[in-house]
Amino acid sequence: MTISGLHAQEMNNPDFDITHYSDENGLPQNSVKAITKDSNGFVWLATEDGLVRFDGQSFYTFNRTNLSITSNRIYGFVPSLKDYTPYNKDFTALNENLEYIKIRSDGSTQIEKKFLNYHQSTSPYGTDIRGGIYIMRSLPSIYGIAQNHEPFLYPAGSKKFYVWHKDRVEYFIKKDRQWSSKGNFKELFILSSVPYVTLMNGEFARLESNGKVCHVSLRGDILNGRSFNIRQLKYKLFWDNISQRAYVYHNQRFYSLEESADRSSLLTKLIVSGFDFDDFNIVTAHYDDKLNYLFLGSYTKGLFVLRRKDFFTKRDEKKGADNVYYAQVPVSDGSVLSTQGHIFTSGEKAIAKNYTEMDHSMDMNSKYFMAQNHDLSFWIRTSASLTRFSSKGDKILQTYELKNRIKALYADRGDTLWIGGEQDSLFLLNTKDYQATPKLIYNGAIGEISCISRLRGYELMLGTKNGLFLYNIQTGSMKPIKGLEKVSVRSIYESDGYIWITTYGDGIYMYYRGKATKLPLDKNQFLATSHCILEDKRGFFWITTNKGLFQVLKNDLLNYVDKKLSSVYYLYYDKRHGFSSNEFNGGCQPCGLKLDNGTFSFPSMDGFVWFKPDDIKTEIPDQSIFIGKILLDGKQIDQIGLAAIPRDFKQLNLSVSTPYFNSKSNLHITYSIQEAGQNEVWLPVSENLNINFPIASSGNYSLVIRKQNGFGADNYTYKKLKIFVVPAWYETWVFRALCLVLIGFCFLLILRKRTSYLLKKEREKNVYRQYHINNQIVTAINHDIQTPLFYISNSFTQIQEHLAKNNLNDAFVSAMSSETVNTIYYAREHTRNLLNYIKSQNQENKSELSIEKIRVFDIVQHSSNVLLGVAKHRDIKIVNKVDNDFIVETDGKLLSLIIQNLMDNAVKLSRTTVVVSTNHGNGLRQIIIDDTGKGIPDEIAEWLNASFKSYTHWMREYRYPNHKGLGLMIVKDMCILLNINVYSERVDEYGTRITLTFQTKLPGKTK
Repeated sequence: MTISGLHAQEMNNPDFDITHYSDENGLPQNSVKAITKDSNGFVWLATEDGLVRFDGQSFYTFNRTNLSITSNRIYGFVPSLKDYTPYNKDFTALNENLEYIKIRSDGSTQIEKKFLNYHQSTSPYGTDIRGGIYIMRSLPSIYGIAQNHEPFLYPAGSKKFYVWHKDRVEYFIKKDRQWSSKGNFKELFILSSVPYVTLMNGEFARLESNGKVCHVSLRGDILNGRSFNIRQLKYKLFWDNISQRAYVYHNQRFYSLEESADRSSLLTKLIVSGFDFDDFNIVTAHYDDKLNYLFLGSYTKGLFVLRRKDFFTKRDEKKGADNVYYAQVPVSDGSVLSTQGHIFTSGEKAIAKNYTEMDHSMDMNSKYFMAQNHDLSFWIRTSASLTRFSSKGDKILQTYELKNRIKALYADRGDTLWIGGEQDSLFLLNTKDYQATPKLIYNGAIGEISCISRLRGYELMLGTKNGLFLYNIQTGSMKPIKGLEKVSVRSIYESDGYIWITTYGDGIYMYYRGKATKLPLDKNQFLATSHCILEDKRGFFWITTNKGLFQVLKNDLLNYVDKKLSSVYYLYYDKRHGFSSNEFNGGCQPCGLKLDNGTFSFPSMDGFVWFKPDDIKTEIPDQSIFIGKILLDGKQIDQIGLAAIPRDFKQLNLSVSTPYFNSKSNLHITYSIQEAGQNEVWLPVSENLNINFPIASSGNYSLVIRKQNGFGADNYTYKKLKIFVVPAWYETWVFRALCLVLIGFCFLLILRKRTSYLLKKEREKNVYRQYHINNQIVTAINHDIQTPLFYISNSFTQIQEHLAKNNLNDAFVSAMSSETVNTIYYAREHTRNLLNYIKSQNQENKSELSIEKIRVFDIVQHSSNVLLGVAKHRDIKIVNKVDNDFIVETDGKLLSLIIQNLMDNAVKLSRTTVVVSTNHGNGLRQIIIDDTGKGIPDEIAEWLNASFKSYTHWMREYRYPNHKGLGLMIVKDMCILLNINVYSERVDEYGTRITLTFQTKLPGKTK
């Protein structure tokens, strides 16, 4: 598919804008043999070099480069026999080799291989009429129709057919003939499924169902031609066989043909005149009456697109005439008077009269302001004076000489004339009083006044080159409008309490209740230099600029100000619609007129532009979005190919299309490439309606294209495409899963090896480090704890000696100091035991364990004394029931550490009593510690009761419970080291019993 951009050639015509396309600006070739339009709005052309789709902006060519056909020579279009009706316009193109190309609903094409088979099986004479070449195409026939022609098949829709033989016309439903009409006919054509013929004498006739030939007359515009006689009329019949529309061309006039209500005549309506079909070799035509577009195909000169102009330019046609207009005033019967003294009427293209009285009084600066009173007399600046003319400008009524040069004039509803001076001054004149003179009412730094408007109440709004100001007529105060400082104001328009301001270079503002809001510009920013606003009956604003005319819905602007709309649609008109120049004029007052007959009049650099808004056929881009060419790294693919884009692609380009034959400036198309979890970002398509998909990582993407359909809120058409960028082999989930498995396996292997290695090193090389660290701890404890404890104990001893020596008997102080001394002393002993435990962890010190016979009563009593202070504080009673002669063989220091830790826990957890007792017999020697607490938790009991084969086994396999303390850790560790079995259990409802069991046969020295 070849896509061609357009640089169309324009041709002059007073009533139509004519654009010519050829092989130099888009067409593949200059022979356009058939034209029709599909239900999507695309115009299709049959050429010698392929089938062409035209969307108003670009040509898309389907030929052998992208279709499996044997010839590019397209003969024309025929209805699709299966689905065709005059309304759904389902049709097919065919080439010289009888290959049928189906026009699909998405704007694409495909080869229709079943067409001939279906034709032969369902249509009359299907097996007798050769191929399908004789299915009738559009008229006139390029190759002519011989008198002895073979039968032509006319599909009429809904499986109805007409067959035109050389001597008769037959009507069929499927293969069943319903009736026949005999006659020697020149041409047969169908209008809304009704058959009409032209006779050899030039007359028209309709074929009735009973076979009767009924003559019909021509009525309408064609009768306005000179010496009309149907039999002498040398006309050419044009017929679009797809839309079943017929036209007549005669004497450079082109008419449409439509049935009358009673079908007794054919109504003619003039479409275009002054266009020579013969000179341009026009052979096919299609007219869009909804939008006033006429498409003409030439056999040798390409395509002509004609559009009726909606706007008209009023200008002085005399050579060298001044057609640069600014201010204007209305006069009677829908006429307009310019500052040059030219009167233009709706029925005349040239000026009606040039009043020399005005012409002699004007200078270049007189063009910009005219102020009209209710009696239609008007005021104008002339040289250095202010002059009042009669309604038609043919008589001077009043003249005032002013010292200040005049820049602006405005007459309010009460016929008060407001005069803006050149140098920061404002005057007023009561025009009802012929004795009154202009009065200076304000002088201040407001700048040169460019426009004036009387608001409701006592406020006067002044637009200047330095901003917008409000003048209070009662108080004489002047205040600037915030937000419009230093803005050059061009015009002021008030509507329903809202003030609309145009500016030179800063766009449009809306002022309401003390707040000014800047409105958005069009996409080309032509509205930055806005001149004038007029409002029609339908609520549209018409805004003039230096680059053309815009139409916008006022309600859209209000919704934008209220933040109900994020964008505003402006419809753009340029000189193709009937202007002589795109440059409108502003800086004048009035900047535009609404005449009583509904005509709008705007001044321009080449005449006044006139139009009636109600007559404008608003052409908005409301058709669907279609995807044209898709290029992946320069190679064309279809939409299915978007489901598997290679990961290493370099460029993905998509062309977008929508049927729209007006200015491309009115196409507001944006796109968003959306990925899961990301916000929408809308970007404009390129000038040639292309989208470049950026190089992206693998994954699913949604390409969303949206088009603004015209005016109104949320008026969009969307097109969504799914794009999947295929992952590279290293991005697939299979590869990633394998990598995870491999990493996991390697991790486990390394962990296993590393663990074994570390355990081995722990046994072999880490002893010194542990020994060194333990020595540091021992030194720290000995220095930082033992020494301070010794000092505190010694101090309290001296206090006691001092009290005794000086007979200062204070029982409480003596008791407390004595108890503190004892506590500190036993704390030192406990710390010494803890140091002994730490030393026992060093491999080198295992031989220092001293196993001997230990009297347990003394150790328990020693621990009781240590814990006495805590016990008294918690009101706990410690009972030592150990037999005085109960002996065990072990390391006394470490046993003392075990018993003291267990008793310490018991005192902290008990409610009333801690009892330490012993038991021996049955080969066992046991120390039993009972408390009256809540009971040991199951998890800690399970951990404490666990048995180990050896101390090494304990060091390697021990597990820490969640709620352990250092004391129990020491107890468990020392019991295993000394081969003491420790066992804990709950007793009755409350309390815990911990039993230390010793071997009866005691070991000797243990290392």
